[in-house]
Amino acid sequence: MPACASEQITRYRGQYSFGHEVNSFCPEINSQCYWLSPDTTQQQREQLKQLVEKNTDKPYEAICVVVEGQINRDPAAKAGIGFAADYDGLFTVSKLYGLCDKPRVVTEGDLQHHRWVLESINGEKIDPVKLGNQIPELEIAEQMMASGNSGCNRFFGKAELRENRFIIEKAATTRMMCPPAQNEMERLFLQLLGQESTITIDTDRNLFLETNETRFRFRIEDWVQ
Repeated sequence: MPACASEQITRYRGQYSFGHEVNSFCPEINSQCYWLSPDTTQQQREQLKQLVEKNTDKPYEAICVVVEGQINRDPAAKAGIGFAADYDGLFTVSKLYGLCDKPRVVTEGDLQHHRWVLESINGEKIDPVKLGNQIPELEIAEQMMASGNSGCNRFFGKAELRENRFIIEKAATTRMMCPPAQNEMERLFLQLLGQESTITIDTDRNLFLETNETRFRFRIEDWVQ
């Protein structure tokens, strides 16, 4: 099997369909659909089936679920597996979190291709004038590559989701000198990103990163609306 055929295990939000000729998962993060792999355990299969039975009224009706799993696009892998030939590959479910809104689990797809601007810390709104209009921001691209403005310098690194925790380890930054207020903001911001913090996104798409001491609130502000 080619090394590039299987992707890394990732958390996804998407549509799951089950029926006589359907057993597929379509992640929101791309436009493709995958047949459920035989490598998915019987327990995971039963849990998915039960969710479909409890939350649908019509045959083949899809439900939105959050799962952790692995995509395999190798054509040879799906050979001889039911109707898998009609799909873009196989998907192996390793963990089922539940329906998309119960619980509200953040996925890589929720973060990628979005820009988040810091709005407040512990309820206190950010003052753009005090920071010379250098408001901290966080942008997540493909492969969870992160970049943004820390309040003084630009930063770059790889973001990770660990269950309900978010972290950017070993972020690199430019080395520009800034006024004291911006330096202090940068210290707080990079300190937050460099340690595991609880991550949530509310129904208005506000992003929250929380530790025992601080709560950072970000508003979504994509470059392209």
